[in-house]
Amino acid sequence: MGGFKTLTAVAVMAGAGFLTFSTQAAPTIFCANGGIDLTLGCISGDAPGYGPSDTIGTAGDGFDERYSNAGGGDPEAKVEEAIKDATGVAVDITLYGKSDDNPSLFSFTNMLDKNGVATTDLSKAFSGMWDVLDKTLISYITIKAANSFALYQISPANFMGTFTTVGLLNNGGNQPTVSHISFWTANGGGKVPEPAALGLLGLGLAGLGALKRRRR
Repeated sequence: MGGFKTLTAVAVMAGAGFLTFSTQAAPTIFCANGGIDLTLGCISGDAPGYGPSDTIGTAGDGFDERYSNAGGGDPEAKVEEAIKDATGVAVDITLYGKSDDNPSLFSFTNMLDKNGVATTDLSKAFSGMWDVLDKTLISYITIKAANSFALYQISPANFMGTFTTVGLLNNGGNQPTVSHISFWTANGGGKVPEPAALGLLGLGLAGLGALKRRRR
């Protein structure tokens, strides 16, 4: 499967250390040409004129090549394949959860539909914010609709961020209903330490420093 392009989203991450994770993460977007059975696209920001077909779109319209799984769904093996084809690097990912199967794990806010009207229906949302409630760090998300998915990298890994489905178009030029958003961890995942835990760590280090000074 060829034609993959790695695309970089414009993102500004504020702060350093743990403060990095207090900002919304803007995703890096990976797109790929999955073959003639393509139904969905994703955004690049400055791509050549690819839409649902090569005859739709103009340079700079934001549409690029797409990844399609003809069998439907976004299983781990297919997502890992897409990441490897996009980056040239094999990555071991683990499914943390899906918006439809595990809704209690996530919070979705500030969602807008295609008309810019606020909505609480994820399947109709064009954009919004996501938050993993237990602060597990997410490295990739996939947005599944019809028999294809759009793949996004979150770098650095974060427990919160933004999403957009504006690039998911069917052959009629309309957005199909979004089935779910899947959240993936990489390299064992991890969580941001709770403030209380950081405070205890600081007290422990301070105590060790005081003990060391007394021994001098």
